[in-house]
Amino acid sequence: MARTAAKKSTARRRPAAKKTAPARRPAPAVTTASSGGVADLAGGLKTLLGAVEGEVRSVSSLSEKIDDLVAKLNAARAEQAQRLTALDALKSSAEDGGLSTFLDKLIRPRMPRVPENIPARLKRS
Repeated sequence: MARTAAKKSTARRRPAAKKTAPARRPAPAVTTASSGGVADLAGGLKTLLGAVEGEVRSVSSLSEKIDDLVAKLNAARAEQAQRLTALDALKSSAEDGGLSTFLDKLIRPRMPRVPENIPARLKRS
């Protein structure tokens, strides 16, 4: 037991080896590294904002085209309604049953064959 007690006491008495700290970089170098990260972040944000601006311009351009096409569609529908009104007047003036049936089949407006797709984001609640 004397030996183990001696080992323990010797282990306790030994001073801990001092480690020398590695040389540190001067503070300005750390600051430069930090500002480099800020510059990278700013550059990334600038790129992101540029991409968002491009998308907004594209959507705005598409909206203008849609407005133009809707205006043309509305004009065509107004013309169609005017012509159907004239055909209704012609049909009502027909006294022959066969002619009236023929005009009924002829005057029936054709429904659109192309389905209109409206994204959920554009649908009004």
